[in-house]
Amino acid sequence: MAKLQTLSKATWGTLALALPSGLLALGIVATLDEYLPRIADAVSRANWSALALEAGARWPELAGMLVGQLLLLAILVVGGRKALGSRRQA
Repeated sequence: MAKLQTLSKATWGTLALALPSGLLALGIVATLDEYLPRIADAVSRANWSALALEAGARWPELAGMLVGQLLLLAILVVGGRKALGSRRQA
């Protein structure tokens, strides 16, 4: 009986997450279908040289974000190993 209740809760939880996500996806597709010609036109008329110049000026920001994310990941990996080591000793 407990397994059936757990399965029922898991099923309803999955539906509770899947239905709003599906509706959101359908709404996004409908909106994109309506505005896609305008988006394509804007992309084709973009000033790509100015965009490349701006991206070139902002590469240090991107590099800093990547280094920061790698540092956080390294901290999590090292901290996780230490936590695993302390659990095994206990």
